[in-house]
Amino acid sequence: MIKKIEIDNLKSIKHMKMECSDINLLIGINSSGKSSVIQGLLFVIQNMEQPCGLNGALISLGTFEENRCVYANDKIIKVVVDDGKYFASVSLKQNETGDTFLSRFSRQEEEWDILTNKWSYKKRNFQFLSCHRVGPLNVYNKNMTMDDVIDINGEYAIAFLNKHAADILEPGLCKGDMDYTLQGQVNWWLSYIEDAEISTEEISGADLVKASYTMHDVIKTRPVNIGSGISYLISILIICLSSPKNAVIAMENPEIHLHPMAQAKLCEFFYFISQNNRQMFVESHSDHVFNGFRAGIAAGEMEKEKINIQFISLDEENVSQTLQVQIGRMGRIENQKKYMFDQFDLDLNKMIGLRGDK
Repeated sequence: MIKKIEIDNLKSIKHMKMECSDINLLIGINSSGKSSVIQGLLFVIQNMEQPCGLNGALISLGTFEENRCVYANDKIIKVVVDDGKYFASVSLKQNETGDTFLSRFSRQEEEWDILTNKWSYKKRNFQFLSCHRVGPLNVYNKNMTMDDVIDINGEYAIAFLNKHAADILEPGLCKGDMDYTLQGQVNWWLSYIEDAEISTEEISGADLVKASYTMHDVIKTRPVNIGSGISYLISILIICLSSPKNAVIAMENPEIHLHPMAQAKLCEFFYFISQNNRQMFVESHSDHVFNGFRAGIAAGEMEKEKINIQFISLDEENVSQTLQVQIGRMGRIENQKKYMFDQFDLDLNKMIGLRGDK
């Protein structure tokens, strides 16, 4: 498990050190630095398997000048990921002539090899699902490469499910008392969250797979004829349930197109996954996701020590800073700050006739 991430001079982050836990939820307003934290992690991971700098399989961010923190004098972007025993440090430095140089460092060469294997994207020990993930389609592509990956946009999630539907999952990942396959467990959670089930079918003579859903006793419904939220949800379920033990899973905006009730149930799913030896990094703009974890802590269904909520904001110099949100009794926020999902209270004050300065 990743214990700590340290970032220097990446976008709006001048210097940030973040302690990590089983679930790491990043919240804050737009352009405050949440995505930059995820990108810092991806920067290290994609350079572990193949040196590529800022442009690789997981992220493609452009030039050094576009990404270095303009509020810092140092012409270096550096990210360190530490699991408590080993660490991987990746730096991109610009010299006086404008040339950039990538360096990768750990204490010993064997440590780098250990971490490369431990967080390998190609071996699916590290998973990333972007906010640009694939929605409802009539047909889905197969992954025709040698790597059995789902892709950062979930492009191959349906084909992966079709190929691995009969795989038996480890007991800890199984709900219900009947079907312990990947297909069965995906459908258990899909039914719990959205009252739907999925089936897949390979299209003969083509490198394509089609999916259909059963919902409210209506069977064989095409993805384009059912709510978009289900198609966005399905890649989340497939990636998490199929990930190997000790995997690290990073995800942007899991709430896309989901009803608040489904978002709350998704928090239960993330906690379930994290308690079965998987680590989650989740960026979200949803107060329903935020409150879903608060409610779980308040009800005693989730251990607050296992949930690390980081509020990312900009200081007076427009530099990103992070604050660990403290959740107290009854889910109370002990260190409430401006813009920490306070819009409901502000709107409620207006509705009852109170006016307050934002």
